[in-house]
Amino acid sequence: MVLKNVEDDFKWELVNTYGPVQDEKKVGYLQELLVKTQSNNLPTIIGGDFNLVRKAEDKSSGNVDGRFMRAFNDFILDSNLMELQKIGSKYTWSNKQLSPIFSNLDRVLVNNEWEDKYPLIRVQTYTRIGSDHNPLIVDIGAQELQAIRYFRFDPTWLTQTGFKNWVRERWPQRHKPSCLDHWHVVSAKLRRTMRGWGANFGSDIRKHKQQLM
Repeated sequence: MVLKNVEDDFKWELVNTYGPVQDEKKVGYLQELLVKTQSNNLPTIIGGDFNLVRKAEDKSSGNVDGRFMRAFNDFILDSNLMELQKIGSKYTWSNKQLSPIFSNLDRVLVNNEWEDKYPLIRVQTYTRIGSDHNPLIVDIGAQELQAIRYFRFDPTWLTQTGFKNWVRERWPQRHKPSCLDHWHVVSAKLRRTMRGWGANFGSDIRKHKQQLM
């Protein structure tokens, strides 16, 4: 569905999806989603149970079908989408057996236009109650305009002793198969840590100016 925010007339598309369990229908399902995303020019968020995994670690048994895994990752890449990182449990589904198998089947994908509009968006995984799936709650974050603080990189940080080594020590190790997903994680974490550096650096400058007065 296409929605419009009444506060600012921002239009965006919400796609709720449920992927087929049958293997013979998975490729056609991904093709249908690809056509949908490529034909849409609005900020888009896609969420639901895709019934697909992106890596072997998404399943507790490690027993995954490489064909569908690659097809799913190719779809995300071809659609110019990125997955929002979840906070909470690692897996979102359980077969609820005595020796259970857990999988990460539920996720939320967005395009760049959506992330640009809601840079503070996050996804929280909640406890399963009655269902074999964990519900996902999408929080777009505080939207009060006066409270938004945009990240600005200050080139003078590069002249500070120890800054480059400080960045290297905090650069996240790659654990995402897709370079876009990895950069999404890196950029988000570095923005948060550099805000702290910028705040401390600015405080030091103010103290130095006060000493000179």
